[in-house]
Amino acid sequence: MSGIKQNPGLYKIVVTHYVVAAICFLVLSVMMLFSVKAFTGHYFHPQILAITHMAALGWGTMIILGASYQLIPVVLETDLYSEKLAWISFALFLPGLIALVYSFWVFVPGIHMQCGAILLLLAVLLFTVNVYLTAKKKKQETIQEDFIFSACICLCLTVALGAALVFNFTLAIFPQDQLHFLKLHAHMGLIGWFLLMLIGVSSKLVPMFLVSSYQSTKLLTYSYYLIVGALLYFLVDSYLFGLSLRTYLIFTIGGAGIACYFIFLLKCLRSRLRKHIDLPMLNSFLSFILLKIATLTVPFIIYFHLKNNPVTIRFSMIYGEFMLMGWITALILGQTFKTMPFIVWVKRYEHLTGKFKTPMPADLFADNLLKAQTVSYLIFCLTFMPGCYLLFLPLIYVGIAALMVTAMLYLSNIFIVLFHKTVTYGKL
Repeated sequence: MSGIKQNPGLYKIVVTHYVVAAICFLVLSVMMLFSVKAFTGHYFHPQILAITHMAALGWGTMIILGASYQLIPVVLETDLYSEKLAWISFALFLPGLIALVYSFWVFVPGIHMQCGAILLLLAVLLFTVNVYLTAKKKKQETIQEDFIFSACICLCLTVALGAALVFNFTLAIFPQDQLHFLKLHAHMGLIGWFLLMLIGVSSKLVPMFLVSSYQSTKLLTYSYYLIVGALLYFLVDSYLFGLSLRTYLIFTIGGAGIACYFIFLLKCLRSRLRKHIDLPMLNSFLSFILLKIATLTVPFIIYFHLKNNPVTIRFSMIYGEFMLMGWITALILGQTFKTMPFIVWVKRYEHLTGKFKTPMPADLFADNLLKAQTVSYLIFCLTFMPGCYLLFLPLIYVGIAALMVTAMLYLSNIFIVLFHKTVTYGKL
C-alpha cells in the first residue's frame, strides 16, 4: 500500500464514481426484484437487457473507471494526463447510462436509446484517450500497460458495436439477426474489457496487498497473448461461421491464458510476507473461484448449442450471472475496501504522518458491516444461481433479497468511509 501515492485533485472524481456505482448496485438489486420471472426465460428480454447493462455499465464499469483514475497512475507509475477529461467523461457516461437502461426497461427503441448509446460511446472514447495519453508519458512499457490499453480498446469496440445494435432496431444496419452480434458484443465486453482490465490492475495490486516477493511477469505475458489471441480468434470465427467444434479449441486457448493468471496469483500467495489474509482479500479470492465456475460452463454452452438444444439458453444465463454478479461483483465488493479507505486515509491523514498516531486505512470502514455483507453475498450466490438453473422462483427471491441486503450494507459502509472524521491518538 505504501507504493500508492494520491494526487489530491483526483479525490473528488474517484470518490464520485465509487458512490454512484454503489447507488447503481442498489438500484440493480431492486430492478432484479421486479424481474424475477424474467430470469427463467430467454436472455434477450427487455428487463434482462436493462439489468445486464445496469450491472455491466452502472456497477462494474462505473467503479472500474473511478478506480482506474486512482490506480492507473500507480500501475503505470506516472500522473493521470487530464482530470478535466475524466470529469467530461463522467458527465457523458451517467446520462447515457440512465437513458439506455430506461429505454431497455420499457423497450422503446428510438431517440432516447440512441442518444444514450452515443453518450456512452463518447464517454468511453474520452476515457481511452486519457489512458493512452497517460501511458504515453511513461518511457518503459510493462505487461500491465498492454492489458490495460487493450482493455480500453475493447471497451470502445464493445460500446461502438452496442450503439450499432441499438440503431439496428430501427435502421436495419446488419443483415444477420441481432443475436448473432449480441454474443460478439457480450464477449468483447466480458473478456476484452473486464477480464483484461481486471488482470492488468490486479496483477500489480495483489502482490502489493499481499507483500509478495514474486516479481516475474512471464506468466502474465503468456496469459495476455493467450487470452487476446483466443478473443480475436473467437470474434472472427464466430462472425463468419458461428459456434462450431473450433470453438472448443478457442475455449482451450483462452482457458490456458486464465490458468496462467491463476498460477501467477498462486505464486504471489505462496511467496507473501504478510501471512494474515484479511476479509477484502478473501472476497477477492472468492471472485476467482466464481470466475473458474463461469469458465467451466462454457463447454456445456458450446455442446448444447451444437446439438440445437434449448438448454443452451439456460447455461448462457448462468454463465452471464456468474461473470457479472459472481466474479466481477465479488471482486468489487472486496477490493473497494482495500482501495477506498486508503484514498480517504491519504486525504485525512497524510499530512499528519510522523507527527501523530493515526488510525490505519482498515480502521476507516465498519468491519462488522463488511462481515455481514460477505455473508449476505454468499447467501445470494448459493441461492440465486441454483434457483436460475433449476427455474425455482423461491430460491431466486431469497437470492435477490440477500443481494439487496448486500447492496445496502455496501452503500452504508461506503458512506462510513467517506464521512470519516479525522482523529489522532496523541503525538509521536
